[in-house]
Amino acid sequence: MWRFYVADREQVKKRIEELRKLIEYHNYRYYVLDSPEISDYEYDNLLRELEKLEKENPEFITPDSPTQRVGGEPLKKFENYTHPFKMYSLSNAMNRDEFMDFVDRVYKDLGTKNVEFSCEPKFDGLAIELIYENGLLSIANTRGNGEVGEVITQNAKTIKSIPLKLDGEAGRDFPENLIVYGEVLMFKKDFIELNREREENDEPLFANPRNAAAGSIRQLDPKITASRKLRFYAYGVKTTIDTFSLANSHYERMNYLKGLKFPVTDKRIKTSDLNKIIGFHDELEENREELPFEIDGVVVKVDNVDFQEALGYDAKSPKWAIAWKFKPARATTVLKEVEFSVGRQGTITPTAIFEPVFLAGAKISRATLHNFDEIERLDVRIGDTILVERSGEVIPKVIGVLKEKRPLNARVIKPPENCPVCGSKIFKLPDRVAYRCINSSCPAIVKGALKHFVSRNAFNIEGLGEELIERFYELGFLKNFVDIFKLKDKKDELLNLERFGEKSVGNLLSSIENSKNIEYFRFIYALGIPFVGEETARLLAKNFLPIERLFNVKASELLNVYGIGEIMAESIQQYFNNQENIKLIEDLLNCGINIKYESEEVVSSVISGKRIVFTGKAANFTREEFSEIVRKYGGIPSDSVSKNTDILVVGENPGSKLQKAKSLGVKIMSEEEFLNFISYKKE
Repeated sequence: MWRFYVADREQVKKRIEELRKLIEYHNYRYYVLDSPEISDYEYDNLLRELEKLEKENPEFITPDSPTQRVGGEPLKKFENYTHPFKMYSLSNAMNRDEFMDFVDRVYKDLGTKNVEFSCEPKFDGLAIELIYENGLLSIANTRGNGEVGEVITQNAKTIKSIPLKLDGEAGRDFPENLIVYGEVLMFKKDFIELNREREENDEPLFANPRNAAAGSIRQLDPKITASRKLRFYAYGVKTTIDTFSLANSHYERMNYLKGLKFPVTDKRIKTSDLNKIIGFHDELEENREELPFEIDGVVVKVDNVDFQEALGYDAKSPKWAIAWKFKPARATTVLKEVEFSVGRQGTITPTAIFEPVFLAGAKISRATLHNFDEIERLDVRIGDTILVERSGEVIPKVIGVLKEKRPLNARVIKPPENCPVCGSKIFKLPDRVAYRCINSSCPAIVKGALKHFVSRNAFNIEGLGEELIERFYELGFLKNFVDIFKLKDKKDELLNLERFGEKSVGNLLSSIENSKNIEYFRFIYALGIPFVGEETARLLAKNFLPIERLFNVKASELLNVYGIGEIMAESIQQYFNNQENIKLIEDLLNCGINIKYESEEVVSSVISGKRIVFTGKAANFTREEFSEIVRKYGGIPSDSVSKNTDILVVGENPGSKLQKAKSLGVKIMSEEEFLNFISYKKE
C-alpha cells in the first residue's frame, strides 16, 4: 500500500512540474511573443489545476511556481535597496542638432568615427532592476535616486512577462548573479480599459499610461498590481560575476536576453550610418501611434561595451547614450464647444471641448485656449478642425486651425457678458489680457481661495482637500478662511455626515489645529493676494516684519524691494488698503494662529539678486530643496523662463523651458555646473 502511495505522489509531483512548464510557456507565448496558442479558457483551466494540486500538496510549492506570482499580505511600506551598479538616467537631445552634438562628442572622445550605435525605442514607463540569483528572481527594485531604490519584488512577480526562473534556449547559460534592467509599462488598450473601470467606480483617472504603470507597480498590495495588466521590456544586462563574460556588444546582449525569454523590442537596429539612425528615429516618430505602448523618443547607445567604459559617465548620465526625444504629439479634431471656468482670482478661462482623440498616452477631449487674445490670434471658431498638442504631463493646448476645412456655419467665440458661475457682469481692465469676475462672493472665487489657503505651500492642512471643501461649502460650513478654524465647533454635525467617523473627524480637526503655527511667508502666500506667488511672499516676509507693517504699505516702499515690480506693488498696496482684508487677517490671528517670524541667513554669491529657473528632474535634490539652495545663495527661484531669467539649470528630461531659454539667449547650465558656479557646500 505504501508503494502505491509513493508512486501516486511521484505522479502528482511530475504533473505539477508539467503544469508549471506549460503555464510559463503559454505566458511567454502571450506576454512576450504576442502569439498565444491556447484560449484564455484553456489557460485558466491549467492554472486552476495547478492551484488545486499545490493546495493539496503544499510541500511541492516552489518560489518560481506561476501560482506564486500573486501572494502575500499587503506591505506596510517599501524597503530601500542599494543598487549593485548605479542606475543612471539619460541625457536628452530635443532635436537633430543636439543629437549630432552628442555624436560629435563621442567621435572626439573616442578619437575615431568608426563607431557603431545601437538604437531602440525610448519606452515611456518606469525603470526597474531585476536581480537573479542562481537563476531565480531574487529582488526587484525601482530606480529611486539611482543609488538606492525601493524593493518591489512581490509586485514584479505579478508581471507575467518577467521570468521567475531563467530557463533559456539551448546554449544560453547564465551566471550565479544576473542583473536585468528594463521598463514597466502599460499597453494603451489596457490603460483605456483601466480608466474606464475607474470612471465607473468614481475613482480618479490616470493622466497617461506611464502614470498608471508607475502607480500600479508601487502598490503596497500586490493583488492590486496583478490586476493592472503591466508589461515589462528589457533594455540592459550586467553581472557581478567577473568570471562570466557577457557579449562586448549591447545589441548582442539584447539577443542574449531574448534567448533567456525576456521581452526585448524588435524595433531596434545596429549601425554606424548616421542617416540610418536619423531614418529610424523619423520612422518611429511618424508611426508611434501604431505601437501598442507609448514611446517618447529613440535611445541611441554606443554599441561597443569597451567604448562605453572608455567614455564613462557624468554625475547623472552615461556619456555613451542619449535619448533623442520626439516632438510633442499632435492630432486634429473638431471643436464642438467652448466652456468658461472661473479661477480663484476671478479670471475667466476658455476651454476647448472637442471630439476625443488619443494623444501622448491619453484620451483627451479638452484643451486650454488660455485667454480671448489667444482665441483672436488663432481665429478659432466653433466647428473648426483644430490642431491639438500635448507633451507628457503638459496640459493639452490648441495650437492651430485648419481654416481650409472651416464649415460655413462656424461660430465666432465671444467672451460671456456675465460670470458663468454667479451671473455677475465681467470686466476686462485696460492693458490686461484676462476677463474677470469681480464679485468677491462668487462661489468659484470663494472655493478657489479656500483650496489655495489649505494647499501644501500655504497652511498645508492635510485631509481638507478639494472635494471636501466643495462639500463643506455647499453645506454652509465654509464661507471664508476663518470658518476653517471654527470647524471644531461643528464636530457633532461632521460626525453625522456620510463617511465621517470619530477617527477621520479627529484627524481633520488635529490637522487644522497643527496648521496654526505657520511661517510668515506661508501666511502671506495663503491670503491669495493677486500677483503674489510664493517667491514674492518670501520677499515681503523678509522685508516687512511683523505683518502689521504691511497694513498701510505704499507701492513706493514695495518698489524698493528687488524682485517686486509695479503691477505687484499696486496689487499688494490695494489688498492691504482694504479694511475688509485687514479685518480678515485680524480675525485669523484671533483664532490662535501663530506667525513664526524667522530671518533666513543668506550667503552673498554670484547669483545674488538673479532669477534662476530649473527644468527637468534634479539628480541630487527635490525641486523644493533646489529652490531653498537658490534662496540661501541670494538668488530668486522662478517657475517660468522669460527675458528676465538669468540662468536656466537643466536636469533630467527638460521640458519646453530649454527651447525657450535658447531662443531668448538665457545662460544654460547643468545641475553640476550650477552647483560649482555658486561654490555650493553641502551641510
